[in-house]
Formats: sequence, C-alpha cells, structure tokens
Amino acid sequence: MLKNDLKRNRIITASLCGFFILAAMLVSGAITIILTLSGSMDTLLASADVAHFSQLHAGEVEQTELDNFVRENRSLVKAQQTVELLGINGANIYIGGREQSEADSLMENSFVRQNQQFDYLLDTDNQVLQVSDGEIAVPIYHMQRYNLHPGDKVQVVDGDFAKDFTIVAFLRDSLMNPSMINSKRFLVSDGDWELLHEHLGEIEYLIEFQLHDMSRIQELETLYQDSNMPQKGTAMGYYLVKVINGMSDGIAASVIIFIACLLVLIAALCLRFTMLTTIEEDYREIGVMKAIGISNQNIRKLYMVKYTAISAFACVLGYLLSLFAGNLFTANISLYMGKGKQTIWNWLLPVTGAGIVFVAIIIFCMVILRRFRQISALEALRLGMAPDKGSRTGKYTLSHSRIKDVNMFLGVKEVLEHFRMYGLLCFVFVLCTFLMIVPVNLLDTLESPNFVTYMGAGKCDLRLDLQHTPDIIARYKETEEYLKKDGDVSKYSALFTCTFKVSNSEGTYDNMKVEIGDFNQFPLEYTKGSAPQKENEIALSTMNAKEYQKEPGDSLILVAGGEERQMTVSGIYQDVTNGGKTAKAILPMEMEQVIWFTVNINLKEGVSREEKRLEYSKIFHPAKVTDVTEYVDQTLGGVLDQLRLVAKSAFVLSLAVAALITGMFFKMLMTKEARQTAVMKSLGFTVNHIMKQYLTRAVLLLAAGVAFGILAANLLGEKLAGLLISGISDITFVVNPMYTWLLCPLSLMLAVAAAMILCRQTIQSIHAMLAAK
Repeated sequence: MLKNDLKRNRIITASLCGFFILAAMLVSGAITIILTLSGSMDTLLASADVAHFSQLHAGEVEQTELDNFVRENRSLVKAQQTVELLGINGANIYIGGREQSEADSLMENSFVRQNQQFDYLLDTDNQVLQVSDGEIAVPIYHMQRYNLHPGDKVQVVDGDFAKDFTIVAFLRDSLMNPSMINSKRFLVSDGDWELLHEHLGEIEYLIEFQLHDMSRIQELETLYQDSNMPQKGTAMGYYLVKVINGMSDGIAASVIIFIACLLVLIAALCLRFTMLTTIEEDYREIGVMKAIGISNQNIRKLYMVKYTAISAFACVLGYLLSLFAGNLFTANISLYMGKGKQTIWNWLLPVTGAGIVFVAIIIFCMVILRRFRQISALEALRLGMAPDKGSRTGKYTLSHSRIKDVNMFLGVKEVLEHFRMYGLLCFVFVLCTFLMIVPVNLLDTLESPNFVTYMGAGKCDLRLDLQHTPDIIARYKETEEYLKKDGDVSKYSALFTCTFKVSNSEGTYDNMKVEIGDFNQFPLEYTKGSAPQKENEIALSTMNAKEYQKEPGDSLILVAGGEERQMTVSGIYQDVTNGGKTAKAILPMEMEQVIWFTVNINLKEGVSREEKRLEYSKIFHPAKVTDVTEYVDQTLGGVLDQLRLVAKSAFVLSLAVAALITGMFFKMLMTKEARQTAVMKSLGFTVNHIMKQYLTRAVLLLAAGVAFGILAANLLGEKLAGLLISGISDITFVVNPMYTWLLCPLSLMLAVAAAMILCRQTIQSIHAMLAAK
C-alpha cells in the first residue's frame, strides 16, 4: 500500500519530503553553528591563554606600582604582564602592495612583540606565533579585507625611514579579533620592534591580569579601578571578550534559527493540508474499512506507515546535508577562531535536532489522524466525500459582481467561499514574504549611514577620533581653532569620554564610561526620555539601564570631582559600541581624565567629504578621520558579511518554498476537483479558461500574502532584530522600496507562475482520462 501510494503521488510526496529535509537540515545546521562558535571560541581563548582582565592605558606606567598591586592581591591575581603597543598611524602603513595607505582605516594599528606569559598571538592553526627579523604576522581582519597571501609585503614609511616586511602568517588575537574592536595588533620580531620604536610611533600599554578564579573578575576590576593604577583607556573583562567575539556569528546563527523555525511551521502546514486532502480522497475507502470492522487505531497505522517512512528518510538526509551546509556558515568562525575540539556533543546534538523535527512530525500526524473518529461509516459510504464545512456557496453571484470576466469571477468566488482551505497557502506566502524581507531590511539598516545613531553617536558627515595622548588638551584646542575658521564646516561638536564611578545595587562602585558635551548639535534617537540638559542629568545606554535597573526619572549616584552626585536619568538610548555600556551627561570635566575625544562634523553642501577627510587626516594627525558610512562598514564588517550570506540564502529559500507549496497545493486541488473540471470542459471551458481560474486564485492569495507579509516584516521584524543585536532594543528598519514593493513581489509572482505552469498538465490529463472511460 505504501509503495502504491508513493507511486500515485510522486510530486506531492517529493515536495513534502523536500520540506522535511530543509527543516531538519536548518535545525541541525543552526545547532552546529552554535556548537562550532562556542567550541572554536573556547579553543581560541584557551590556546591564546587569554587575559582575564585588560586595561589599556595611554601615558606613563610605573611597573613597580603594578607589582605592588599584584602583591597586595596575591590571593586574587595569578599573573600580570604589561604589553607595549607601538601605535603607528595608518598614514605610515602600506599593506599588500597597495598604493593607498591605511590613513582612511578606522583601525588603530599597533606593532607588538610576542607576549611571554599569556595572551599569545596565534597562527591559523592556533599555535603560538614566532617571527624573525623582516617578517610580520598580519591580523585576519586585514587578510580578509585586502585578500592577502603569505609573501605579500607590508611597508612602514616615515619621511626618510622605510621598513619592508614580508607577511609570513596571519594572526588570531584573542582580545582584538573582531572588526567591532577597532584596535589591531601586528606581530614583528623584537629587533624590528626596537627599530620601529626608534623612528616613529607612540607607546600605549596594555596592562593584563590572569586570576586564580575567573568568577572574581568583577572583584579585581573594582579593586583596580578604585586604586590609582593607570587606567586612561578602555578596560575589558573576559566575559565581554567572549560576547564581542561571538556577536557577528551569533547574529547569523540567530537568524538561521529563526528561518529554521519558520520552515518547520511551513512544513507542518504543508503536512496538514496533504493529510487532509489524502483523507478526503480516501473518504469512501475509510468508510468501507470502518464498515467491515477495522478499528480507528488500525486505520491510523496504515497512514502513519507512510508519513513515518517519509519523515525518517527526510530527517536522516537533512542531517547529512547539514554537515555540508554548515561549513558554509561556519567558514567565518573557522577563519577567525579556528576549529574547536570535536566532542560527542558535536555529533549528538545536531542529530537530536533532526530527531526533534522527526518526533514533531509524527506527533503532528497523530493529532491530525484523530479525525478518523469523526468519520461516520454510513455517511462516508453514502456521500463518498467529506462534507464541506467551510463553504459559503451562493453568497457570491456573477450577476451582482463587478468582475465581468467569468473565469476570474469563478476564481475569486472559489477563494472567498473556501477561504478556510485557501488561507493555508495565503499564510505560507505571508511567511515567505517575511522571510525574504526581514534579513534584507536588517542588512540595509546596518549598512545605512543612519545606523551610526545606534552606535551611540549622532549622524554627521565626518567623525574625528583621538585616543588619549600626553598633549591631548593642546591637540583639541588646535582642532577647535581650525574648525572654527574652516568655511567648509557648517557645524561641529566635540564630545569627551571620561571614566566615572557609579554606585551599584550592592553598595560598591563600578566604572562607567561617560561622554560629556553638547548633545543637541548631533542628537540621538532616544527609546525613552531625552538627552541630558542639566548637570544633574544623565542618559544611559540600553544595557547600562538594564544592568542598573533604571528608567527615566530614576536616580543614580555618580562620583565626580571627588564628590558624590545624585544624577537623574533623563533618557535611554541604544549603543552597540564598548560592549553596549555607555552613558552621556553634562558634567564639569578635567581634561586629564579624558580617555578620548570625538568631534562630529557636518560640511556645507557641495563640499567633498573625501577631500575634507584627507585634509583633516594630515592636519589632525594622529587623529582618525572617517566618513560615517565607512565608520559603520569597518566596525560591523564581520556582521555584514554574515548577514549578506544569510539574506541571499533566505531569498532563494523563500522562492523555492513558495514554488513548491504552490505546485503541491494546486496539484492536489486539481486532482480533487477532477470531476468538476471534466464537467466544465463538457460545457465548453478550455484548458486556458480553467487555468485562468486557478491563476486568479493563486494571484489573489499571493497579493494578500505579500501585503500582510510586508506589514509583518515592518512591525514584527524590527522587534525581532532588536532581540538579535546586543545593545539595541528598538530598531527602525531602513526599507528599500524597490526591493520590498517591486523585486520581492515580482520574484514571488514568477516563482508561483512557474509552479502553476507545471500544474497545467494535470488539467490536460483529466479530459484524456475521462474520455478513455
């Protein structure tokens, strides 16, 4: 019986099997991505012997003070090292034989020597790197950005001094790997580092600690920040390192899991329709079996054999395909972190994922087949078909309709009178539209210049960043004087980032990075409240507001100028930089407290951004001057690459699902309505007339599905995106109208039309079968 049934419904069975395969593949693949990300990250951090707490400092460091701090906290600190970072301006660096220097790069490039105790720089096999004189190891970020290969050159030039390096390896950096961290380390030999230090560059220090017990990282951070230890720079703990390392691939994994869930839902709807149609086709046979005494349980078993066999085959094949498809989405993880250790869980959990899909299908089948209890043997034998409960026949008539084309009217009438049945296909079109639009809208939003407002900064033309230097006060004054006199500037605003202590719920103090300045010149979008306007007001990023459990109007104790100040939270904004933990306030400021300053600049209309950027890069050296569009692209490069791949995959998958579901749906429908079609042919309707009726149904359902899909993508998609990106709770999509309103509907229409054309043969064959009888 199984063999005969599969032969009779080859296309339907193949389509149903295809959905099960895709669902199992994506569920297993998503689990594989998560396991790979977790395992690779743990392996990278373990191989590098990562620092548990790191403090960047621009200024002098007295190692004896650090040694005393370690001795005082010997029970807490296992090891400490101070790393010298030789910061060289991008204008002096040429990578891979490019004629253009790194002056336009947002990255802060530091040349370093291999560490001796921990925080090792690794090669692409996660082995500790060693280089000789004249050799250099370049970060993975630059390799991917410029398509570099071993043997390519890196040149450092400053006036009459020039030093050429040969790339011998590409390094993985446990602290500075992701593009979201705008500092990168280049590894050179001890001799070459000393040579570079003699001619150019400025020294910054990376003060690193390892602890006996990682659960006490926050305790060490508090002790360090409460002391007078060097801390004019960014601090980073172990768990923040893990979050930032996993963010770009984690977003991709989350989107894939979401797609997998939608596909499982589509497969379930498809299965429901298939089974109900099969039951209707076999209605008389079911009545006969009941009449001769076969129990409901035994009848269910006959049908369960088929779906158990199909789902088992599909889930096994889906799992096997996930082993290959997973490599596509884990390639970036393997590149940046390497491959983690394979454990039994790497095989068991993806298998379990496919198994869950299988069990869900079986349970769903059992629930649907409970309908056998409602079938009366007498009614089945008398009618030969299931009663149509969803019909509203007679309500729509041609004489009262504005649609004068008979075939179009019949198509519309059928959908309206049996919408309960057709609603399934409409809902599938809603899901396909949603699946096509949301990843692309998220990608367009991240690539938009407006996304800078989600990075805790106002929208502007150019952005100037300068990390702490001994003469930072003089540099700022020079910058301000120049911008005041520059006739090409329409407005500018400087913002200074300092570290202040804030009281937490436990009664101790944490360090918080607070930006000080005028927040009205380049305003942000606040999810709640508004920008600070008075000295006792402070605005918190979403993650800080969540951590300190604050809402607008609440109080926060902040230490400024050695005194406690009671600050009122004026607003909450979104920020993905610095781990999402920032704040903005209007406070009295001492310039020696400044970690870095940022100047947002708007140019007058007609002024070239690129020419101004180059001009400012030379004048304000060593400050980084970037176009805001380039700033977003360089900061979120890894996230964007992953999302592009996911968006393309979702687009193709949506078209395939729409075509397969449409073909299967109408194939079943045409078979079910064979007698009705034969009657219409005998009345003079041609194959084209009948196809027009079916096309009208499909187009009507597609139009409704696309409209509701676009609405859902704009309303629910934004909420979903807010859950995926750390630091953002409320995102407004940048919508590409050409894609949303033209390319997406047109692509779906072509996919549906192709499926309908393939179904035409079914209508043609109906006449031939009846004629033979």
